[in-house]
Amino acid sequence: MFSRRVVFVGALVASTLFPIGMARAQVLTLSDAQARALGVRFDPVVGAAQLATGASARVVLKPDAQYVVAAPYAGMVSRVLVSIGQPVRAGQPLAAFASPQLFEAGRALSEARSQANLARLALARDRGLHDDGIIPGSRWQATQARAAEGAAMVRAREAEMAAAGIVFAGGSGEPQLVAGRAGLIAEVNAVPGTRVEGAAPLFRIVDPTALELDLLVGRDAPAPTGGERVEVRQRGATGTVAGVVPASDGTAAVRVRAVLDKRGSLQAGESVNVIVHLRSAPDATGAGRVRVPAMALTYWRGTPGVFVATKTGVRYQTVVVEAVDDAAATVRGPLPAGTRVAVAGVGALKGMLAGGQ
Repeated sequence: MFSRRVVFVGALVASTLFPIGMARAQVLTLSDAQARALGVRFDPVVGAAQLATGASARVVLKPDAQYVVAAPYAGMVSRVLVSIGQPVRAGQPLAAFASPQLFEAGRALSEARSQANLARLALARDRGLHDDGIIPGSRWQATQARAAEGAAMVRAREAEMAAAGIVFAGGSGEPQLVAGRAGLIAEVNAVPGTRVEGAAPLFRIVDPTALELDLLVGRDAPAPTGGERVEVRQRGATGTVAGVVPASDGTAAVRVRAVLDKRGSLQAGESVNVIVHLRSAPDATGAGRVRVPAMALTYWRGTPGVFVATKTGVRYQTVVVEAVDDAAATVRGPLPAGTRVAVAGVGALKGMLAGGQ
């Protein structure tokens, strides 16, 4: 009696979680002769190890590959010393620059140095007087404080001039703007004799080797994920996906940033065709990314899936659709390599599912 009750309760639970009709409906027994009569034909899925998608990309400079030299103060460029395309080294003069504020900053630096020198002389004098017991300790402490203040003022004035990117030519003392880093001159906005406002950009220096790819992947293609490989075959360049963000144009596309480990013959500013190699590793649920013929993808009760060939017939396997085009669909699901899916006679198989409910 007890065993019959256990069997009855177990059957009730199973029928609640897995309706009997639905369990039968997901698996269809089908002989080869029946499959031929229904016009059912199967093709293998393509694993992600063989899956690649194309995208267009722009070759851009990395954000830290550009450096702008701006006017530190309102003033005038009297001479331009470099031209577009010229390589420069860090600290190399780019232009002669004159400004009343610059002259005032230079005067303040000279004054600070003079005061600091006087403070050092007083420090040396009072050290001897204090050691001989001629002056009290309070005066010696005050002299030390003035010397420290003078040195600090010189450092502050020198830091101001260094931040301005200004050096004074050795012989003439002419103030000159210098390059903050090495690279190529990409822009020259300075014209001799032209007055400029403070912070106006005058030169742009770039590192032409610091390149990356900016890809736009449409909604009809699977979105890459971080770490997947990209290549520009015709230019000998390869790289890795570093970031993926939604495009801001409302098209459901995504923008992809790829860093290059081999830049080949790429040049900044050009547009190229890129191949993205999608991973074959399954996700946390064990579902791998595969490409199936578009004819194989169908919907049953609003859920996408494919009919998978089994030893005794077919089963309906649900999948997650990532992208669809006219020829194929990219999906995620438990479809290992070698899995065959129905690409013809799908309507007949759906009819059998409906009849089996």
